Amino acid sequence: MSAGRRLLGRLALLILLLSIAALSSCRYPRDIEGTLDKVKGGFLDVGVTENSPWVIRTDTGAVGLEPDIVMDLAEKLDAEVRWHWGNESALLEALKQFQLDLVIGGLTKSKRLSSVSALTKPYFSSVYTVGVPRPAPLPLSLDDLTVTVPAVNHLHKALVGKGAQPITSSTAATTDGAVAAPTWWLRAHGFEPGPWKLATDKHVFALPKGENGWMMVTQRHLNGLSGLGERLQKLEAGG
Repeated sequence: MSAGRRLLGRLALLILLLSIAALSSCRYPRDIEGTLDKVKGGFLDVGVTENSPWVIRTDTGAVGLEPDIVMDLAEKLDAEVRWHWGNESALLEALKQFQLDLVIGGLTKSKRLSSVSALTKPYFSSVYTVGVPRPAPLPLSLDDLTVTVPAVNHLHKALVGKGAQPITSSTAATTDGAVAAPTWWLRAHGFEPGPWKLATDKHVFALPKGENGWMMVTQRHLNGLSGLGERLQKLEAGG
């Protein structure tokens, strides 16, 4: 073998070894502020705003669907969770300043949220439709149907577009008529969901921008979730 070929072979081997070393040292993308390294074996600081059944405030801390998800993630990372209560705006500002590692509270994907934080991919979608109390039959259409909605809602336009007549109420769960709500909420309160798709909320967690390794670990955890609709239904029903 010529000296030139031996040199090329050695260079190829060196490049291969350097590539393996680089891959092993870069298991996760780099965090600008080192959030993942801080959380592992340390503290996970989570901003929480009450929004049942996603987040429920108790004397001992936060419970509900999303705190359960966070606690499972913390266990994987050998981290202790510290809950920080506040309104959404204040929590997002603290997140922006890297004082928090996560913000939860039934957040939904929006341009406003993505402008101030890094959002995970949606881990669950709440589909809104119209339901009627069981065992009443579902109507064939929504034409001229009176449908109860919360006082503050994003369903009015969609309902009117399908011919329904929306009315607002703070006691939708106890009405004896049609109600517009997420399918899991309807089932929890004894309503049969219909086939009409009015809106979809895509639920996300908010993380600090630039923490790519932390985002990867969080997203992997969310990707492994299942049965969330049933869990929400049970929580909403008081179970």
